[in-house]
Amino acid sequence: MNPVVRNWQSRVCLLSCLVLPWFGQALAQEENHPERMKKGIALFKSTIRPAIEQHCLKCHGDEKVRADLDFSTRELLLKGGESGSTIDLKKPGESFLLVVIRHEDEPEMPPKKDKLPEALINSFEKWISLGAPYDKPLIEKTGEETKELTVTDSDREFWSFKPLTKPQPPAAEGNWAKSDIDRFVQAKHKNKGLKPNSPASDQVRIRRTYLDLIGLLPTIEQLEEARKLSHAELIDQLLESPPYGERWARHWLDAARFAESHGFEQDYDRKFAYHYRDFVIKALNENMPWDQFVSWQLAGDEIAPDNPLAMMATGFLGAGVFPTQLTEKEFESARYDELDDMAATMGTAMLGLTIGCARCHDHKFDPIPVKDYYQLL
Repeated sequence: MNPVVRNWQSRVCLLSCLVLPWFGQALAQEENHPERMKKGIALFKSTIRPAIEQHCLKCHGDEKVRADLDFSTRELLLKGGESGSTIDLKKPGESFLLVVIRHEDEPEMPPKKDKLPEALINSFEKWISLGAPYDKPLIEKTGEETKELTVTDSDREFWSFKPLTKPQPPAAEGNWAKSDIDRFVQAKHKNKGLKPNSPASDQVRIRRTYLDLIGLLPTIEQLEEARKLSHAELIDQLLESPPYGERWARHWLDAARFAESHGFEQDYDRKFAYHYRDFVIKALNENMPWDQFVSWQLAGDEIAPDNPLAMMATGFLGAGVFPTQLTEKEFESARYDELDDMAATMGTAMLGLTIGCARCHDHKFDPIPVKDYYQLL
């Protein structure tokens, strides 16, 4: 036989061995399609639909459509969202939906809640393997549907929006607890089966107090003087000392992303950054009220334009990184980056909110629509 013909025949044979089994499997699967759909719909009605309505639909199709992922119809679910495909019908076990409900990757679903029962997760995988069929849409949608996030009453229950409360301290046991805080600690000790350490010696107590409040250890003379004071008197004395503001200002300066240089490649010195640092130290040492401390940092030049301290406070807005070498084309984008930095830092430092994500899309967790973000900017 001609070698060329023999080679051609061997290739056809090899191709048949590879393709025909797959074709047969695909054909068998197609012939089994009605049965698979029947089982899938039954599973959807009995288990999957109630689970989606309870755990998913509120944020993905009903009150809002977070991450552009909509469970309300099969077509929209298969379309996926911002993270790409959600359901993989060819490899059901690798579906992104299963990854997040198994808490194997971010964002874990349902968010900020315990993982779904293993049996329910297995039902989701089986349902996907059966083709992820719906018996009918979970929500009937007609016409053009808005994707704008609506902040609901439940969104307003977000943890940082809730007012402060004064919980009732647990009952004290024995004479260990000396304050309401001690009673909470004692209750937690009991719950965890722990026992407190023995009381600290005067020397250890005084050294810890100095380190906590002013960040410095006491001298021998200060240590001996502190032994003559009650603990409350020692606390008051240290709170009234200038190093207290210097020690504790660093914590707020971290939250305010303060630095004495501009950052980026050049990282030039910021010659007058110290004015804002000095404001924070002085505000703490003068026990400035919190509302004044916050509002002056956001608008001190408008609230008290004749007060130099209020002007120093507005250094909060410009404390972030800034590129000092820009081309003309970069001016506008740099300005928006600067505004974004101000808004995002204000959210994390003052509101307990991560605002910055909403620059590009409705926030996935904190209830901030894109529209609100740009109004804030």
